[in-house]
Amino acid sequence: METDDVSEFLRRMGMNDNPEQTRDLPADQWDRVIQPNSSYLIVGDVGTGKSALAFWLLETFSQKYDLLPAVVGLPRDKQALLPSNFIILDDPGECTRHENTITFIDEADLQLPIEDTKAREYVVNFLSLPRHRKQIFLLAFHFPRLVMGRYLPFFSAFLLKRPPYLLEFASKSKGDALGQMMKKAEERFSELPREADVVKNTYVVAPRIRWQGMLGNPLCSFWQQDLSEVWAGAGIDKPQKQARLSRSEMALPGEAAKGWLAGDPQMKAIYPVTPEIARQSVPIGAMAADGTIRYGEENTYRNSAFVIMEHKKTGLRWVKRLY
Repeated sequence: METDDVSEFLRRMGMNDNPEQTRDLPADQWDRVIQPNSSYLIVGDVGTGKSALAFWLLETFSQKYDLLPAVVGLPRDKQALLPSNFIILDDPGECTRHENTITFIDEADLQLPIEDTKAREYVVNFLSLPRHRKQIFLLAFHFPRLVMGRYLPFFSAFLLKRPPYLLEFASKSKGDALGQMMKKAEERFSELPREADVVKNTYVVAPRIRWQGMLGNPLCSFWQQDLSEVWAGAGIDKPQKQARLSRSEMALPGEAAKGWLAGDPQMKAIYPVTPEIARQSVPIGAMAADGTIRYGEENTYRNSAFVIMEHKKTGLRWVKRLY
């Protein structure tokens, strides 16, 4: 389902955005929105409360549905900020090993190849996981334009914090489905009397229950400001033009690896290599002692400890350390 189809799909839902409805909502409206076997998209500008919303949802609905709360990719130095019953997953691929979980994937555009057309099957399979098991996925994006229209039907609801100031950079076009949602959300957020109210409210678009409007969201019991800055200083490494990898990106045997897409030789984005991708990858080259990557049989560096692997279906390339 492409972008135009999604816009028509939302219109057919007949959802009304009536502020009067919000004032008369039942106390359990969040319970109607958040259900097991579902995925949810959280979008919004930096500092508008995406993390605060996600951790409140984790705490609230892990208890309501008896699910194990999980967070993907949380830096080690931040893990102590979470309650002891939370589990930490190193990458999205580990979600396949767990059932009965509610899982938060922050900065999902960094952790999933969701904007890469070659990885379509991988992303579709991943977003379909909750439908086949008792799981809830919460995926947070800063720029929702990275979420292609074909993936929108996999989300049961869209949870919008205040959109980025420059909306034209946040969506593919002014007329697409996400662009329309963010425009309406901005209208509602602009009506709030205080800036402090922004993080306490979420604009919800829920096609499954045919409803959209503003809902309040309190803070979780363990909230502290550091939880909104967990990715501070954890940016993507930017290699030199000669396409070199740092030692931190070379996994030891048995460790989880990180890779880049074949169409991104400058490695502007780094993605996790799941165990399934690792098993299906084939060697295509190797890396010299100086870190330079070369491809083809004539450049395999027979004595090299680092072999370049490629997953043909997704185009994901990664370095396999042999010893």
